[in-house]
Amino acid sequence: MLDHKKNIFTVISLDKKIGGISEMIELSSLAMSQGAKKVNIYLPRNSDTFFLIRKKFINNKKINVNYIIGIERFLLKLGFLSKNLKKVIFLSDFIFAHNAELGKSLKNFSKLKPIILFFHTDKIKQIKKLEHFSKVFSVNTSMTKTINNYFNKNKAYFLPNCINFQNKSIFFIKKKENIKFTVGAMGRLVEKKGFERLIEIFIKLPEINLLIGGDGPLMKKLLEKSKGYKNIKLLGWVKNKSDFYSKIDVFCSSSNIEPFGIVILEAMAMGVPVISTDCRGPMDIINNGYNGIIVKKNNFFELQKYLKKFKKDKTLLKKFSKNGVSEVQKKYTFEAYKKNLFSLLGSIER
Repeated sequence: MLDHKKNIFTVISLDKKIGGISEMIELSSLAMSQGAKKVNIYLPRNSDTFFLIRKKFINNKKINVNYIIGIERFLLKLGFLSKNLKKVIFLSDFIFAHNAELGKSLKNFSKLKPIILFFHTDKIKQIKKLEHFSKVFSVNTSMTKTINNYFNKNKAYFLPNCINFQNKSIFFIKKKENIKFTVGAMGRLVEKKGFERLIEIFIKLPEINLLIGGDGPLMKKLLEKSKGYKNIKLLGWVKNKSDFYSKIDVFCSSSNIEPFGIVILEAMAMGVPVISTDCRGPMDIINNGYNGIIVKKNNFFELQKYLKKFKKDKTLLKKFSKNGVSEVQKKYTFEAYKKNLFSLLGSIER
């Protein structure tokens, strides 16, 4: 493995809203800082992402969080770099992007330095844009294979996300707090997360509670759909995730598209058994029948069947709880992520 202690890393993202990508900008940059000389982060000015990341690293002397002004963001999308960014990249040893749109402008200016994309999505239509990157770090094995087959070479590497609990005691076998059997779900309230169909299932399961954490454009519609059903509650944005997970017996991911699934790792780490649709990300995390259950997308009957089974079979829940915690501790800790990241960087020729 190469020694990166003298290297300067530059990270660029165009994302403005807080979400899964901002979480991984934070974790990947933190991991980089523990093995490199310096990490420069560039984010859109006056964006939620910029303020969040700056606050997180305000006391970290190895990480500089900078902003991209409007004209710089506009130029980046067109395939050009401002003088300021050219200077920064010229002094960098590795350049990392969190958006496929950045590839053309970065490569046009710096053809000799490794330009690496953190690819957070499953959007096939973006594959053509990946040609401008030296390497691509994909969050699931299926997309990694798809990218490599498209380019007919090892362009993409599998780099799963992680969770970073500062206090390792957060890993525990969950103690039941609620009297009525309760299922939890969490995420941005958008179409692809499948919350509408999940509510339809629980309308037919009045004996089981459903708690949905998160906010988004579908909030009003989902509130209307669940109105009058006492077993279904929409909680809005959840600040205390530990409190949320302590109130549920099972976590359910009902997505149509899920490139990875941080919330699945969080649930597992806290000893909550998981059931998920067969999206690419969850299928990497869940070993069906060992540390959780995978069901077919849009198969309402199968999901309903397992929820009823979980309610009755406490032994099965204990098995998934124990094995889920073990899986996260082995594969998805911050230390494991950092080791994987620098191992991949060590294999990239400069």
